[in-house]
Amino acid sequence: MNQMTRQDDQVTQPSRKNDFEQPLIRALISHAHRRGESLAELSKHLGVTYERFSQWRRTPSAIANANESVFINAAQYLGVPIILVMVMAKRIELHQFVWPAAATLEERVSQQLDDLRQDPFLGGFVPRELADSPLAVQLFVLFLHHQLGHQAVHGDCGNRWLSTLEQAAAGGMPLRAQSDMTHKPTVGSGSIFRS
Repeated sequence: MNQMTRQDDQVTQPSRKNDFEQPLIRALISHAHRRGESLAELSKHLGVTYERFSQWRRTPSAIANANESVFINAAQYLGVPIILVMVMAKRIELHQFVWPAAATLEERVSQQLDDLRQDPFLGGFVPRELADSPLAVQLFVLFLHHQLGHQAVHGDCGNRWLSTLEQAAAGGMPLRAQSDMTHKPTVGSGSIFRS
């Protein structure tokens, strides 16, 4: 491990705003810090200049437009699949996991929030304010509910979305998903995050 200077220690600690807004930058900086590496060394692992990495820290949304080689290098550095790095970079977002349907996304989300409020175990905990939250927040809550429900039923680790991507990439799209796409679903015809 390299000795870091006091200045590197300060640079290695992300600001609270960027820490919350950019998961990939946060993960990379935390990993570099644990390994005792400077941001210059981290940048080298990513295959970019220190200046480019600093630019991504100042403008966190810019990392979503990085070259694919950066995502590949980041995945190797963090020891995770490339798709997870792309999700952390916000290159892939939650609304891109929504299955197509005849009803609008807003209608489907509203219906599923109503279903969540009717859930005998969780319904009483759903805050009224959720109905007035931005669509992205509502989608996130429904995504979590979907993931946790699958985990409870199947006893797995809850990475259902990742398993679905792996199946699709291998040409083995689940039969249920294929048959669901052959007809036009109605507003309340199942989860927007089927897999």
